[in-house]
Amino acid sequence: MEFAIKDVQTLSWAYFHRHSRWLAPILCGLAYYVAAWLGMKASIMAEGIAIFWPANAVMLAVLLVTDQQRWPVFLLTLPFVEVANDLSNFSLEQSVGFALANLIEVLLAASLLKLSAGLPFKFERLRHVALFGFCALVVASGIAALMGAAVYALSASDHTAYWDNWRIWWFGDSLGLLILTPVVLECLQPPQDNWNHMPRAKRRIEACALFAITAVIAIWIFAKPDLMSEHSPASPMLLLPLTIWAASRFNILGTALLNLLIAVISIVNGLNQHGPFETLQQAEHVLRLQEYLATLAFSSLALAALFQELRLQNAQLRVLGRAIDALQEGILITDAQGNQPIIYANSGFTTITGYPLAEVIGQNPSFLLDNSGDAEDTRKIRAAITSRQRVRSIVKARTKVGGTFWNQMTLDPVRDEAGNVSHFVGIHHDITEIMAAESALHSAHQQLENTNRELERRIELRTHELQQANRKLAELASTDPLTGAYNRRYFMDCAHDEFDRAVRYSRVLAVIAIDIDNFKLINDKYGHATGDNVLIALTKTIESSLRPADIFARFGGEEFFLLLPETALEEAGNVAERLLVAIANLQVPADGIADSLAFTVSIGVAERNPHEASIEKLLERADQALYAAKHAGRNCVRRANLQIA
Repeated sequence: MEFAIKDVQTLSWAYFHRHSRWLAPILCGLAYYVAAWLGMKASIMAEGIAIFWPANAVMLAVLLVTDQQRWPVFLLTLPFVEVANDLSNFSLEQSVGFALANLIEVLLAASLLKLSAGLPFKFERLRHVALFGFCALVVASGIAALMGAAVYALSASDHTAYWDNWRIWWFGDSLGLLILTPVVLECLQPPQDNWNHMPRAKRRIEACALFAITAVIAIWIFAKPDLMSEHSPASPMLLLPLTIWAASRFNILGTALLNLLIAVISIVNGLNQHGPFETLQQAEHVLRLQEYLATLAFSSLALAALFQELRLQNAQLRVLGRAIDALQEGILITDAQGNQPIIYANSGFTTITGYPLAEVIGQNPSFLLDNSGDAEDTRKIRAAITSRQRVRSIVKARTKVGGTFWNQMTLDPVRDEAGNVSHFVGIHHDITEIMAAESALHSAHQQLENTNRELERRIELRTHELQQANRKLAELASTDPLTGAYNRRYFMDCAHDEFDRAVRYSRVLAVIAIDIDNFKLINDKYGHATGDNVLIALTKTIESSLRPADIFARFGGEEFFLLLPETALEEAGNVAERLLVAIANLQVPADGIADSLAFTVSIGVAERNPHEASIEKLLERADQALYAAKHAGRNCVRRANLQIA
């Protein structure tokens, strides 16, 4: 039977939406007419007020599955169909009044449901069932009943009280909406396979058995066959377990169809004044039957919606549980109350720690912490639990076999609807390999830093040695190895620079040429060692009297030159005279004599001529002045004439 229901649902939904543009309003009008005709046949009061009015349920269901922009197309069919159906029993004025009341009821119910629940409207949601009960059954039907009862009061010939008519109209319309709207709406919506996942044969047998048992018991209760006597009365409450059966085992459509079956049987027999309420007056009979059917239908629909939500939630929980179990991370859920006992652990937690779920349920998770870990991290976690805050930390944890692992743990509080923390969810990630890799990387980095520092030290040492060697080489390349004075090459480099500077800025520049008198004789008579001592003593004497800018060099043998920047001829001559005296007073130890050896020098002085082209010309003039001193008898100073070119 459930397969037939699903097939009808699938075909009706597909056909309605495929032809919704042009054929749906026509089909809706025809369905409304048939339902209205059935409602008229279900009337038992002389005034024609129906126990059960199903027509509005058809129109309301259509509006709930249709875009609001197209509602007028469907609503325009209602007045014409309503009037055409009512004219056989009522006047034109009454028919128009009834049509207007039903139109307002349907439009108001659809609008309120759209505003409160939104579209699409689903009876599978318990909230939607509750909103349907308030918006459609209470508000919309109650307001429409005010208009319908007014039409009866103004046009009927009997003397039934206005509020009695209002109550019966209200209950009849509400009952029609409650019984038939879920059936039509479920047929017009996309089918869903919400049946229990049991073998098909068993489901077919169970569905057939449920509807057969319900039909038999309903006929027994409301038809009262001859085999029944007053000694074995049948209570209408016997049908309640059957509706619970339908709500728990089948979907909304199955429950709604079962309610429709009960309503049809009870109303058909109620027309003949049969059933458990037959002893009551006509109006009271109608009221009690409506109350019974409304209570039974609404409670079963709400229960079916609740079971449907539970089935969906259970399905989601199964999927989530399977997804959580598939995670490599360990998931631990604890109760936030008391000792925070563990209530759930996934397979990933068992894989990481070795503890199965049965061994950790009810325990506080603190047994996992290893005391050798960082105490600060442990305090951080406990503080977060106390303050009900999220925390993420890396702690050292224990396994069941006694080992340890590094646990990257994230602890999140779960809050209930009131905002109170009800549970904690802990995500545990074994990062032992990552920590080991980081430790190895840190060690390698530290070793690399040490190696770099050692290399830097060696490079620095080597650089210092190279700098010293370079300085030594530069010194060797620029100085005389015997005396320590500058050599000829270095002197000429500096002399060229000073000469160019003097020319550029028109500055004075002087040169002194010095030659040891009879130096060859000293070498021949006292030896080369004594000659070397003479050269050294002369160098020390001259260098001790120099300015920082002066440059003194040995050109070779016993010949020396002294460059005096920013010095004129007269001042340079005075310097030469002082050097002459200082050298003449020197006493140098000599081999073969008891006393020290004294020696003299000849000195030539020259100043740069403004017309002189090169330093070589200046040196040549100083050398000529030196020869002049030699020819003058030695041990004297001669100055070169500035006019000599």
